[in-house]
Amino acid sequence: MPAWSPPALTAAVFIAVHYLLLRAASGRIEDRLGALVLESAAAIGIAASLLVGLRSAPVATTRAGVLLAAGSGLAVSVASILIFAALRKGGPVASTGTIVLGGGVALSALAAPWLFGESFGWRRAAGVGLGLAAMWVLGGES
Repeated sequence: MPAWSPPALTAAVFIAVHYLLLRAASGRIEDRLGALVLESAAAIGIAASLLVGLRSAPVATTRAGVLLAAGSGLAVSVASILIFAALRKGGPVASTGTIVLGGGVALSALAAPWLFGESFGWRRAAGVGLGLAAMWVLGGES
């Protein structure tokens, strides 16, 4: 198992918990306020991890890194608001999560070879195809 697999699999468990709690909260809090609470709690959790431990290998922090991370955070904030709206409007967790995460993964898998020089072989093409198929199958669930 590659070294990145255990943290990725553990992150998947937390994303599942995130979606289930998000579904439970939707319709009980205004979309933008819900996203603000969600992102604020995330910021507190990350700040706590910086204070308590969970250290990673040291990496030089650059201005570009900070700006790119901030841009990523802004993208997540818009996505959070839209996910609250989709779930509040009755989107099933399986459909909404598959479309949001599966769509994001498929789009990034297609863009990464051009942006970062990653390879694009038959496995990646098959993965994108299966992801799109999952979006089609689960996205039609009502």
